[in-house]
Amino acid sequence: MESLLRFSPFDFLSPRYRQQVLDSVQYVQHKAGTPLFKRAEKSVTLYYLLEGKVGVGEDGARKPMLAGSPQACNALNETQPHAQSVVALSDVSLFAVDRGLLERLLNWSQTADYGVVSLDAQVEEQHDDEDWLGKLLSSPLFGRLPPAHLHTLLAHFESVEVAAGETVVRYGEPGEHFFVLKSGRAAVTLPSAYQQEPQQILQVGDFFGEEALVSGAVRSATVTMLEDGVLACLDRALFVELVQPTLIPQVTTDQLKQMLLRDQRQLKLLDVRLSVEYRIGHLPGSISLPVASLRSQTENLDREALYAVTPEGGIRSELAVHLLNQLGFEAYLLKDPPVAPSAA
Repeated sequence: MESLLRFSPFDFLSPRYRQQVLDSVQYVQHKAGTPLFKRAEKSVTLYYLLEGKVGVGEDGARKPMLAGSPQACNALNETQPHAQSVVALSDVSLFAVDRGLLERLLNWSQTADYGVVSLDAQVEEQHDDEDWLGKLLSSPLFGRLPPAHLHTLLAHFESVEVAAGETVVRYGEPGEHFFVLKSGRAAVTLPSAYQQEPQQILQVGDFFGEEALVSGAVRSATVTMLEDGVLACLDRALFVELVQPTLIPQVTTDQLKQMLLRDQRQLKLLDVRLSVEYRIGHLPGSISLPVASLRSQTENLDREALYAVTPEGGIRSELAVHLLNQLGFEAYLLKDPPVAPSAA
């Protein structure tokens, strides 16, 4: 953790949030001569120079930057869009941090007291609030939430006491709220007609209800309290306004190519429509994986790959992106398919 303090702005984070950053860090290496960033492009990830030397600027006017130098304390692509191009002048090692995660943790480190007061009118111990808030804020759901949205979100959560045995949401009913479990435990169940895995138990900091709000469909499961507890609730309208846009990150084809070039990862292009729709026409190279099968197929998916979901599925494609990110994959909605769908 001490090595992280060499870089800005990690020295502004509390030890707890620095650890969250460390847990999310990814390490990448590039050979000499590799273009790392192009001027005027944007990226969702911040990259820091650990070893080696890079050139900053355009051809003929590049300035060298060495790992460990004062200039290398900041991210190589700190500004959005990128202010300058960056090229590896030697073999380099970098570490990568999600830009949204870092902004959110910085915001929370500096405004924790505000969040605790805003979220509960009752007098509670601050560390109790931090338990569930810390878990919520480290989840993929809130990883890309802009700081300004976070302030508004925290201020509009409403705390509701619930009793053991109380049904919070019911399968098949419309969804009107997003919920976070502040205290207590709850069980997630499906109708008995469904084959299901062992009952899922929700703990403090777990959230539920967002799938119905994202998709506009009815509740996909029933959630029942196992013990007395407290829920933080957010109205549908605020959820759609503040949270939903961050659930479904989008990329263009050009941005996707740059991400693959930098991270040297394999791309998986998914078509999440029904198989019959896929057979009628689909993007070349796309894989058919209906959104209803995503959860059951996660063991067969490559966690090191980058996933792009084709847009033909409409709201199903948006829901698939959210589900994949929630399950720990990195997924994006492809905004501009390169070619029209072709028949199988």
